Amino acid sequence: MSFSSLPRSGSGSNCGSASNQQSPQPSRSIMPRVGSFSSMFWIGEQGPTTIIDNNLNAHLMNDGKNPARSSYGTTSQDFMNTIRFQVVLWSVGQPDVLNGRVNMKFRVTIFWNDTDTPKVIAPSEERNNGATNETPTVWVMSGRQKAYQRKMSPDAVQTIDIPQVSILNVQNFEVIGMPEVALLHKQSKLMRWTCLYRATTLQDDLTVEKFPHDEHELCIRLGILAHRQTGGRWDKKFWKLCLATEEDSQKSIRVPHGLLVDGIKVPGFSYDSNRGLDFNLVPLSFGPKDKSVHDKDFCLEVKLKVKRESGYYDKNIMPLLCALNIVALSVLCLDASNFFKRGLMLLNIAFVQIGIRMSLDNRLPSVGYQIKMQSMLNRFFYSLLFMVIESSFLSLRVDAGLPLKDSRIIDLAIAIALLMSTCYMSYSYYKDILNLRWNYFG
Repeated sequence: MSFSSLPRSGSGSNCGSASNQQSPQPSRSIMPRVGSFSSMFWIGEQGPTTIIDNNLNAHLMNDGKNPARSSYGTTSQDFMNTIRFQVVLWSVGQPDVLNGRVNMKFRVTIFWNDTDTPKVIAPSEERNNGATNETPTVWVMSGRQKAYQRKMSPDAVQTIDIPQVSILNVQNFEVIGMPEVALLHKQSKLMRWTCLYRATTLQDDLTVEKFPHDEHELCIRLGILAHRQTGGRWDKKFWKLCLATEEDSQKSIRVPHGLLVDGIKVPGFSYDSNRGLDFNLVPLSFGPKDKSVHDKDFCLEVKLKVKRESGYYDKNIMPLLCALNIVALSVLCLDASNFFKRGLMLLNIAFVQIGIRMSLDNRLPSVGYQIKMQSMLNRFFYSLLFMVIESSFLSLRVDAGLPLKDSRIIDLAIAIALLMSTCYMSYSYYKDILNLRWNYFG
């Protein structure tokens, strides 16, 4: 199995600093590919995501046997007092533009160095014999904020505090499987918490005014809200949020802060696989307004930019509307005295456009404002009605004594004007395609 992810425009460990930094620098990555893993463990629905965890655990086990290879020598207090995020996006449902919701499945992993986590000490008789094997233990979640360590017996030997991850833009969610906690490195006391979610996320702006050429940024907002007050366990002045680093993942994956699963499909939409996910640390939009910049808390925004697949409208509907308008212009070749024939043919073409619109209404988004496709249908239809009114007016002028030669000149001028209008409508429709291609691939 392979994954894809994007290079970043900044450092992968951007953190909000309380002393000399007003806000964290945004970090965006362009996701390179990660090779296939050597082992797979399929445990129900969360099985594929455990490949990353198993690969990391195996790498850490091998790395711990050789101290010279260990990269956990970082002693910076600023680095130690950080909560570092990793997000893996596994699936995205079809966006609901009317209600502004998107169903997503993703795994959230956080890393932190818990200075209060004691080492697990082996029995004294094993230490005296020089044995290196320690008593088997495992960390088990208890609620959302605590984890306790068990030996092979069911008795808890100690507990640790877990940063409580909050999905800030969620309507409802469910946890797939059980959250997992692990002590990755004893010397630096590096902890890892990971959980797989299926959530209905709320999106701020899913407008479709430019349908079918609309583009959106599907967003997941993550933060730590509990115990962030002054003196709290995760005081925001001391525990900053940032992205996971290679020291956390030990280079077991090429992009430590997040992955976009290769081959992920968004129904009705496409995305640039070379761009992948965007990661940004942004200030929380709620809380006291009189807080200074240094006291503000931040959250992580993970965004996937998508654009609608518009081939059905670009290659079927618009060419048909243009062809009908050109056919209608040819009706003006009849003299103005033949108003009945001209009017009958133009109205027949108008009825064809009405049929096209009725078939399209079921495919268009049901919103309370006009979208671009509806505007195009209206403009083509109004041009047909204008030709009918022009034919009626010109027929009256001919009956009143206007020479046919003059009426033909008027018809020619109207035909040229309407042809230019048709070209302009086509340009105004297709120009958004060129803009989107420039934004994504330019």
